[in-house]
Amino acid sequence: MTTDIYLRNRDLDVAQDRQVIVTEGMTVYDSTEYIPSGETTRKCSISNSNKELLRSTFVEFLGTLFYVFVATNQGYAMAQGFVLTSLMIAFGKISEGHFNPAVTLAVSISRGFSRTTVLYPIAQLIGGIAGAALTKAVQDVNFGHFESYRTVLGKFVEPEYGILCEGLITFILVITYLMCIIDKRNKDSILSPIAIGFVVTANILATYRMTGGSMNPARSFGPVVCMSKPQINDIVWKHHYVYWVGPTAGSIVAAVIYRFILSTEPCCCRTR
Repeated sequence: MTTDIYLRNRDLDVAQDRQVIVTEGMTVYDSTEYIPSGETTRKCSISNSNKELLRSTFVEFLGTLFYVFVATNQGYAMAQGFVLTSLMIAFGKISEGHFNPAVTLAVSISRGFSRTTVLYPIAQLIGGIAGAALTKAVQDVNFGHFESYRTVLGKFVEPEYGILCEGLITFILVITYLMCIIDKRNKDSILSPIAIGFVVTANILATYRMTGGSMNPARSFGPVVCMSKPQINDIVWKHHYVYWVGPTAGSIVAAVIYRFILSTEPCCCRTR
């Protein structure tokens, strides 16, 4: 029969337990090193925080990969809305389901900047490249039909109108995200991911012929990286800045409006 005996270190504020196991006449000492309890708690807290950060960053990579894979295989609006809703339900409790650098920027502006402000977009962009590369591998996408693989401006759409269009639909997406996922009034609603999926679907339907309805720099960045070749780079990267400038501007405007007008929580009290 095993008997556990705990010896306490009297010099510590909160005693650390040292286990002595006696088994069939044999005594085995657990060589636990005594560490001040405050230091142990601090180390554990830092370790857990880093693990959570790595986990959530990986989820952002994985979710963006899945989203871009579906978006570049099936450009249909409903397919993108469905997969985004599913990903937010699956991974939302881990990383809040950004899967979009524009969303991460808005969340950072509305709640304060942190390590996720840098790590999430990096993971999302890599995920976008991976998702587009996967589509290219399974479909053998070539220059002949890459126009349906990436987001491009419509035939008669000027870049400035493209920026305005992307900025507007990104604003609609981001303000919906902030109100549904970040705002405490709706944060735990089971309908929040569905609402965001509907918004994505509606935005793509409304603007597909003008800009492709990106709303997401990672979704536009991945395909052009995978399609890049010296002989066609001038075509592949043409007007690509539209899909950064528009979503970034729309995201910033949405975040400022949410933070100073729509949110009922004082700015100083907002936490992640």
